[in-house]
Amino acid sequence: MSVAPLLSSNMVPEASSAGETRCRRWSCGDCWIPAVLGLGILVGLLVPPDNIGGKVGWQYCSAILGWCYFFAWSASFYPQVVLNQRRHSVIGLSVDYTLLNFLGFGFYFIYNALLYFNPYVQEEYRSQHDGSNSAVRSNDVMFSGHAFVLTGVTLLQIAIYYDYPKLDRSDRTLRIIVVICMAIILVGAGVLALIIAIQSERICTWLTYIMVLSQVKVVITVCKYCPQVWLNFRRKSTEGWNIYNVILDFTGGLLSNLQLLLDARIENNWSLITGDPVKLLLGNISMVFDIIFAVQHYCLYRSHVGSAVAPQYEQPLRIDA
Repeated sequence: MSVAPLLSSNMVPEASSAGETRCRRWSCGDCWIPAVLGLGILVGLLVPPDNIGGKVGWQYCSAILGWCYFFAWSASFYPQVVLNQRRHSVIGLSVDYTLLNFLGFGFYFIYNALLYFNPYVQEEYRSQHDGSNSAVRSNDVMFSGHAFVLTGVTLLQIAIYYDYPKLDRSDRTLRIIVVICMAIILVGAGVLALIIAIQSERICTWLTYIMVLSQVKVVITVCKYCPQVWLNFRRKSTEGWNIYNVILDFTGGLLSNLQLLLDARIENNWSLITGDPVKLLLGNISMVFDIIFAVQHYCLYRSHVGSAVAPQYEQPLRIDA
């Protein structure tokens, strides 16, 4: 029995339907950027800005940039979460990237929260920076806390949908290195915090401690993207790694840098940048790797964009007459 007529009559509507679905998804994805920017502008105008000196108009400009970057960076976590849930699969998303991301944002939240809420740490900061307040804003605290939670949700999805192929030797070696390094960092951070508490800051201050955590976050940010870049390279595909995550992350990094520079200009105090180097470095590092991901997605592996699975996981369709 020939199946050619059946294939030609039945497959065309399915292809058309798939094309329409891709168009709807593309249109929906295009809404991310204007939506987050519009929401950031609205919240920036409605919420009273932080008192950073200068004219009120400049304070609102800083607030708008801050809230736009907050929503852009915060929204960047959702496309991947939605993609994982829709596919019921996490193939294409690096486990090592997600683990490092979770640890890094945990440290970043501690850094922002203490500098923004703890008056003792704030006083230590002012004494070391000629009376200047830190450049940490309320949107920095909210973003880092939100990012920590959403990265935890992504890790939970990995645990639920875990469907990765068996690790080869190089993958196992990378996983072992990541886990060991994370364990060393966590133990070291815990021991140092305990020593500071017992010795009443005679060895180092809490401000020094959170600054160390912030520098660790920067190092983690440099390292965390590498497993995902490597995974895309090995698979010759970005399928399973949501590109809107990359676009929103780039937007957030750019706006974060603009807010930091504007705050320094408003207060005529460029030490705000040196006093909060982690914010500047995180924005720039993120943008560099986002450009790499965009090149992988739109240029190097464009032929595989939109495929159901990665090339090495594809199986040939076999139809018996």
